[in-house]
Amino acid sequence: MIKDKQAHELKLNLDKNKTRHLRVPIEIRIEITLGTKSFTTTSRNLAIGGISFETLEVLRIGDDLKILLYIPFNKDLELIKIESKIIWVKNHIGSYIVGAAFINFAPGDLKRLRNWLILYVRAQRKGYKIV
Repeated sequence: MIKDKQAHELKLNLDKNKTRHLRVPIEIRIEITLGTKSFTTTSRNLAIGGISFETLEVLRIGDDLKILLYIPFNKDLELIKIESKIIWVKNHIGSYIVGAAFINFAPGDLKRLRNWLILYVRAQRKGYKIV
């Protein structure tokens, strides 16, 4: 019964927190820091307002995270630092799919992410691959 109730609450939270931004399905390397613990994973999708990723780590709704995005740009990697908050967690056969909302960007990083997402979407529409 508790699992059913938790699943229902997670679904309600998921419905309530749907993104208002263009969400791009993309796999890039990300580094997550929760307190003193850090781990690396891959994004599932990305928007200017948040990100989803899969992890084996147990994360909870409301956890504050620092996320470092490794953005491919002109054969290099640009790093974008973002303070974030977990807004939903979904159990996924031995791992977790997690949604995090972006709360605070390092100076200039919001603009850099927005510009990169626009370039990425335009390249995808033209059939180019930039990742």
